[in-house]
Amino acid sequence: MSKGINVSIKKKEILHDINLTLEKGKIYGLLGPNGAGKTTLLKVLLGIFPPTSGEVIFEGNNLYCNPNNDVIQSIGSIIEFPRFYENLTLFENIKLHLNYLKRSASEEEINEVLGAVGLYEHKDKLFSQTSLGMKQRLGIARAIAHAPALLLRDEPTNGLDPYGIKEVREMLIQEVMKNGTTVVISSHLLSEINLMADELLIMNKGQIIFESAFMKNTQHLYLYKIPAEAGIDWADIEEFADHIISRNTQQFEFISVVHPSEMKENLNPYGVNMESIDGFKLSLEDLYLKLLTKEEGHESVSA
Repeated sequence: MSKGINVSIKKKEILHDINLTLEKGKIYGLLGPNGAGKTTLLKVLLGIFPPTSGEVIFEGNNLYCNPNNDVIQSIGSIIEFPRFYENLTLFENIKLHLNYLKRSASEEEINEVLGAVGLYEHKDKLFSQTSLGMKQRLGIARAIAHAPALLLRDEPTNGLDPYGIKEVREMLIQEVMKNGTTVVISSHLLSEINLMADELLIMNKGQIIFESAFMKNTQHLYLYKIPAEAGIDWADIEEFADHIISRNTQQFEFISVVHPSEMKENLNPYGVNMESIDGFKLSLEDLYLKLLTKEEGHESVSA
């Protein structure tokens, strides 16, 4: 979808060589510290922030070179705080949004969208009279009202209580199941990403430093540290590594979904000293901190 995306502002590099391929009907969790470039990346994918170089291709259309307006309108988003007309009701705001997109929708269909985010009972309330949580819900309703092919969400649960967070999570999953929507969610809530994401993207300093296809929360991750004296060629270990953390003359450190007992069986034919293999179960928080610590050049954290 994105090829070699670079963004620089006033000679400061914001995004560096971003290459992404997003699959239909998957939820991607986008994690990273403040200033990592997450919001800028979402704006580039949305078609509203031209990159300094690179291409963004969506449904066969280049979003910045002869863009197809219909394709751009098939992307839904909430990036930064959602804005609405204060003197209109929630129902009227959604109807106006659809009119702007030249999408026809019956009263029943708009009510269904509002119901999906828990706002049907408040549909006649003025936007100015709503709470922060209701405003966030309305932002989600607007983003999904036209059944987008791609949904981009920046911190979707800001201002929501635990019940609201659970509702939003279930609604996003339902949107994927119902319409085959591709969803990219930027969040600081690691636990929420772990509960809803199919794949994980971790950003730091404008780069994607980690991609995974093993985010299903029924699957465990393990960190392995194998010293050089274990007697195995690094190329043989790479076959079992889902992500390499470090490789030097002293140690090979990598992440894998393979259980330690199975890993030892896999490495046994190579004549490895089994006592030298250390495997630690990783939580998403462990993984996130491990990668960021490595990026900052600090000593490794224990898993």
